[in-house]
Amino acid sequence: MTQIYRYDELDLSKIEFEVPEKQGNIYYSQVKCDNNPFYLQTSKLNILSDCNELSGSNPSMEFEIPDNNLDIHDLFHELDDMLVKTTYKNSVEWFKQKIPLEVIDDMYKRICKPLKRNQNPSIKFKLPVIQNKIVCKIYNQDKKFINVEDINKNSSGILIIHIRGIKFLKQQYLYDIYITQMKVFIPKENKYLIPEKCLIDGDFCTQSDEEIIDSEAIQEIENNKERMILRKKEEMDKIKMLQEQINKMSKNLENSD
Repeated sequence: MTQIYRYDELDLSKIEFEVPEKQGNIYYSQVKCDNNPFYLQTSKLNILSDCNELSGSNPSMEFEIPDNNLDIHDLFHELDDMLVKTTYKNSVEWFKQKIPLEVIDDMYKRICKPLKRNQNPSIKFKLPVIQNKIVCKIYNQDKKFINVEDINKNSSGILIIHIRGIKFLKQQYLYDIYITQMKVFIPKENKYLIPEKCLIDGDFCTQSDEEIIDSEAIQEIENNKERMILRKKEEMDKIKMLQEQINKMSKNLENSD
């Protein structure tokens, strides 16, 4: 079973960075949490990207962190600081040289930009792509699968991101993060405007609800009686017609004799 860590319950002491290994032109360090893949569930974020314009081999979405929930911004800030300090501490083991903290800090590309006055922070995450197709699983608030094109700009969503590892490039290094699932809260259009309160003026009502129900029941009984009388009359007419046919046949037999 996949372990999902909520942003507000995460124990940073359980995060582990493996020794970077050379992969092509970069060095890559795996990241795990309590020896599990590091899947993190975010708080609700506002979607800033126009999802109809997502394209290319490396698409990403931008989100705004609401000012009423800056806890997740604090978490990402802590993850940033943790990585800088860990890289500095392990620079000799990882890169065979002592790298100054200032250099490491300058090279690091942070997850979140610093807070600005009177402005909510924003954050970007990559979307996973296989053969030019976005493979992130996206659901609406009713847990029904939707396509990325169905996401409305300025709607909101909760993400599950996979913090896979750390990419060490020539000029910078950064967390390798992508969105694995999204739950998007899409506003529903109300086709009919139906008031919650009763707007009917009581002065126009001459009967109570009970009286209306009673009168409807009485009318139904009367209708049933009329239908029974009509069916009985039809049966009598059929009997009368049959009797006339029998009498006619009897007369014909007598005349034939």
